[in-house]
Amino acid sequence: MGFTKNCKELKDEGFILDNLEVLHNDYNPGLKGILEPDDDFIGTLIRTDGNEAIIHSNDGELSIPLDKLSIRKTGYNMGAYLSFRLGEEKWNSISALIKSKRHEILNNKKVHEDISKIAHSLFVEKDERGDYYFIQFRNKGEFSFSVNNRMLEVQNSINLKAPTFIFDFARTQTCPTADVGLKRYGPWDSQIFQPKSPTFLCIGHKDNRGYFTSFLRKLLDGIPNSQWYDSGLQKKYEFQRIAIDDRDIKSFEWDAYLDVIRSLEDTRPDLAIIEIPASFKFQKDQQNNPYYKIKAKLLKLEIPVQFITSENMRQATDVVLNSIALQIYAKLGGIPWVLPSNQTIDRELIIGVGHSWVRENAFKGAQQDRVVGLTTFMASDGQYLVSSKAKDVPFDEYFQELLNNLKSSIDKLERDLGWQPNDTIRLVFHIFKPIKNVEFDVIARLVSLYPQYRINFAFVTISKHNPFRLFDVSQPGTVRADQVKGKYVPGRGSNYKIDNYTAVVQMLGVREVKSPTHGVSNPMQIKIRLPEGRADTADIDRLIFTDLDYIVQQLYSFTYLSWRNFLPSEIPATMLYSTLIARLLCRLRKIEGWDPDSINFKLKQRKWFL
Repeated sequence: MGFTKNCKELKDEGFILDNLEVLHNDYNPGLKGILEPDDDFIGTLIRTDGNEAIIHSNDGELSIPLDKLSIRKTGYNMGAYLSFRLGEEKWNSISALIKSKRHEILNNKKVHEDISKIAHSLFVEKDERGDYYFIQFRNKGEFSFSVNNRMLEVQNSINLKAPTFIFDFARTQTCPTADVGLKRYGPWDSQIFQPKSPTFLCIGHKDNRGYFTSFLRKLLDGIPNSQWYDSGLQKKYEFQRIAIDDRDIKSFEWDAYLDVIRSLEDTRPDLAIIEIPASFKFQKDQQNNPYYKIKAKLLKLEIPVQFITSENMRQATDVVLNSIALQIYAKLGGIPWVLPSNQTIDRELIIGVGHSWVRENAFKGAQQDRVVGLTTFMASDGQYLVSSKAKDVPFDEYFQELLNNLKSSIDKLERDLGWQPNDTIRLVFHIFKPIKNVEFDVIARLVSLYPQYRINFAFVTISKHNPFRLFDVSQPGTVRADQVKGKYVPGRGSNYKIDNYTAVVQMLGVREVKSPTHGVSNPMQIKIRLPEGRADTADIDRLIFTDLDYIVQQLYSFTYLSWRNFLPSEIPATMLYSTLIARLLCRLRKIEGWDPDSINFKLKQRKWFL
């Protein structure tokens, strides 16, 4: 049985409830102890007054009987209660033990064994002679079935291949490893990239100046004899010269950063590198968090930002520096590499659709009627083409805004890419959520606006939350720090086709599992969506592109384009970019004076959000 104590019982025990998040419990009459109550997360308990609790909620201050409330079962709340009951020292010891045992419970081998045991107990019985047989399930008619307790062996899969990376316009300089290719050939766009001699504004705390300047020197020039970062940012990305405008601050206060930014001369830097304490990232009060205030101020000046925490700066390894340099080049608008594009007669755009709710809090009654919707456009070779105009709108206007974003972006790309009448244009949408038919209608309306082209499209959803698991029982795992990680985890790219429109793909393989405590590695479900529940879909069906093998390979290749680091991501860059932009915009909109139009011009084609 779970934790069932209400707030009155907790108070009677002497547990302090102030400032804890609470649920309002509504039990069905006569079913208390039988069914779980309907719980509403209503707010934070401010104080108690006898047997009443005063709650800070979206409806103002409420007074509710303590026996109608329970604490929200978060890690913080439950840890606070257990620390109270057991004593802080004992609870810390138990908590550490639980964490140390996590890898023994949450790993693919253990999950495989548990599923097998459950399947055997549910679907297999033993007869009088001691022989096992599968249980027959029957209805009142003639229908019957049994369930095999052995897991399905993968036979229907796609031969996915990791992409080869390209580093020149002629597509002759290629390499199977992105980092090696960069060191060997330089960036793909090095011949046309600007600015070749950028200026970096660098702000660090005066007490850390020695570490900060050492970090900057390593970033620019590299670390001699390093395996991963021996050439440095300037040489590796073929800059002619990088000018450093380094400034000291006396404290990690917002005003200190603001004074430096305001003191800039008429010539703006091309990028800012800024030292911050790690604590900035964990502040709950986003509106007054210097991390977001600095980012908002500089982006408003069209200056992309690269943050570095004091902790990472002091121990900047070659791997960390390598990733930072890659991000800086992308934030300046650079394209480090592209992928081989599928040579077809169709023109193709891959479009990531991201959104993020604008919501004050998670309490019941919170206003969440506005949404930030973003679309990012990429070419079939992975070039980042453009993102839609950043704007948050009421939800009932979201789909019209989606249509407007698509049309304005396609109008621009139509001119830039030189589309000709009667060209076949394929639009492949990558999207997280299962889409509604109204989104099909949006695309049908979009297609009707371009009768001069033959347009088809695919809506593809990708989800980590799905009922499927992939196992490789022959995989013994690898050893790290005297512990085995990755037992029974398939290799990256292992997959299974569920049907003609759905596949599951292992994105974190045995090599990508970081440690034994990483937990279970779930595959991603990739699904081509079709209209549902409509009487007449002929007008849309003829437009839908349904080549699952092609879609899955393309999406898999796009996971190698994150440009946050050199490792492949779990999700394709199209979705990663649009989601990062939407999420960051939701946080920046809380900053006084922020205007999303700041990123709709000079920064529109730069990866400022990485």
